[in-house]
Amino acid sequence: MSNEAPTQDDEAIITLEGEDGQSYECQILDIFDFEGQEYALLLKKASEKDAPKPEDDEDGSLVIMRLIQRDDQSIFQTIESDEEFDKVVAHVEELARMSEEGEGEE
Repeated sequence: MSNEAPTQDDEAIITLEGEDGQSYECQILDIFDFEGQEYALLLKKASEKDAPKPEDDEDGSLVIMRLIQRDDQSIFQTIESDEEFDKVVAHVEELARMSEEGEGEE
């Protein structure tokens, strides 16, 4: 997947095109830096025109993509390397764990 995002910061929903040619709407949950690279944590949204199917567990799933800034545009790229993907997932899990611990102390 490689797609361009809206350049406005207030846009929280983007449309990505999968390798299968199908379009997916995703909500941007977070953008973060890890090891000198920007990444985006996205939530894949259920299509409004299609009723959600119980067997379709991909809707509502989290997606992590590399974020490249080119000129005035943000471009989302699939993380091809398993090693890079595993490191980023571990980082996101650690961020989530620290966030949960922080909320529990309040």
